[in-house]
Amino acid sequence: MSLALNDLLICCRQLEHDRATERRKEVEKFKQLIRDPETVQHLDRHSDSKQGKYLNWDAVFRFLQKYIQKETECLKTARPNVSASTQATRQKKMQEISSLVKYFIKCANKRAPRLKCQELLNYIMETVKDSSNGAIYRADCSNILLKDILSVRKYWCEISQQQWLELFSVYFKLYLNPSQDINRVLLARIIHALTKGCCSQTDGLNSKFLDCFSKAIQNARCL
Repeated sequence: MSLALNDLLICCRQLEHDRATERRKEVEKFKQLIRDPETVQHLDRHSDSKQGKYLNWDAVFRFLQKYIQKETECLKTARPNVSASTQATRQKKMQEISSLVKYFIKCANKRAPRLKCQELLNYIMETVKDSSNGAIYRADCSNILLKDILSVRKYWCEISQQQWLELFSVYFKLYLNPSQDINRVLLARIIHALTKGCCSQTDGLNSKFLDCFSKAIQNARCL
């Protein structure tokens, strides 16, 4: 393994550290390493070769997800009744975590879509479907779905029929839910993209899913 990748692997392992202070120390280093030209070159080559024994973009993403899981658990278990300044600090922390995910995906897929579609989809679906995740997480994951997956034609071919329909179902439920905490314009754009995907990549929308549009129209009339 090259020295560049060895440094990244050590950094990734530190992101899993049980102590939050140790994890925080590694974040800036992590961001520097994933944009280092030599490191990027090695990760690109290993991802393209599809040899799992080498560190590639998907492996790094799995390390990153473990870091996110630890940080999220800390935020969820923190005391709910705190001062406004502490709440603001927590919100800032959530924004930083979401920004790190978006930054990583940008670095990995800048030259070509090298992250596996399934890895990205699993992360997004788990985050969006978990109502205990904050609005920031869920909205940012929805943005990733729209801009980094549904806008990439290569990924369309890697999404199964079941996944297209599941995504459609999840996002229409969010759209029809009056208490949803994700911008409705963003949800509408995602539904539009998913409808196109379902119609071109699957057998088409069945009557069950077409009912969703009827409900959306009924809701619009009530407003």
